[in-house]
Amino acid sequence: MVNPNADESSHRRVSKEHHPSFFQLFVEHKNSINLRIPPPFIKNFHGKIPRKISLKDMFGLVWCAKMSYIGDYLHITSGWKEFVEEHSLNTKDFLVFHYVPDSTFLVRIFDSDGCNKGAPLVKKNRNTTNVRNLRFERIMNTSFSSFVTISKSVIEQCDVKRLPRKVKLSFEEGVSTITWLRKIQDRIILGYAGMGRFWEMNNVQNGDKLQFQIICGEGMTIKKIIVRRIP
Repeated sequence: MVNPNADESSHRRVSKEHHPSFFQLFVEHKNSINLRIPPPFIKNFHGKIPRKISLKDMFGLVWCAKMSYIGDYLHITSGWKEFVEEHSLNTKDFLVFHYVPDSTFLVRIFDSDGCNKGAPLVKKNRNTTNVRNLRFERIMNTSFSSFVTISKSVIEQCDVKRLPRKVKLSFEEGVSTITWLRKIQDRIILGYAGMGRFWEMNNVQNGDKLQFQIICGEGMTIKKIIVRRIP
């Protein structure tokens, strides 16, 4: 379900490579189970309509899906419902689809207010492709804002023998940074490099409750970390 090796850079490359695109205004009672492909868009498949496709969001997460005809119209069918549910799509959300010739749709999602939709809440126990999303929470203490200690229960599920020296840290609706991961005895420390500026740019205050979502790749290596503010 997840391919952590891809991220927003896939979307940044789209405009340069001029991949065919279409948009969809999401309406719950019409689009929750299947999504119709605009008939004029079908010409971009050059007569070879892929049955199995991938839906890749801007966080680099990938959902396997299928395309099939319902009546006279081509739809995204199997896999679309899960994509909708895990991205919490609502009526008037705005989706932009860029098609890449390897049978992948890069999907960018905007809330009805015009801002990027936040990171998806992936269901537990989902069938994944050798990857997992791990979460832990912290209450922000500005006295120790230069680092975060990752929970022991999370560490036990990661491959700390192949711990990357640096990792991308992305705020759900804000700026990103590259910072350090360091193993100190039985703990993993996230931070030091650029952390103070990262909190400041994302307006994180003392006492804010934050959720950290660790996206792991094959072999449970840490690939990236997404931070969201909890109300």
